[in-house]
Amino acid sequence: MPLLKYICEDCKTVFEELTTADKKPPCPKCASANTLRHYQGKCYFGGKGGGSSCGGNCGGCKGCGS
Repeated sequence: MPLLKYICEDCKTVFEELTTADKKPPCPKCASANTLRHYQGKCYFGGKGGGSSCGGNCGGCKGCGS
């Protein structure tokens, strides 16, 4: 089970959660369910152009063309 980073869309708290990628944990600060996976740095999904599963949140990743 990976340690994943999330950001709360309501209070902007960034937190880590030991969970599976298909789960969406609530924010530990405000208990909101409005949370998203938070990607930092480079990600390597699908190579160049299309086929990516990262959603364009990689902050500078050139691999998916987002």
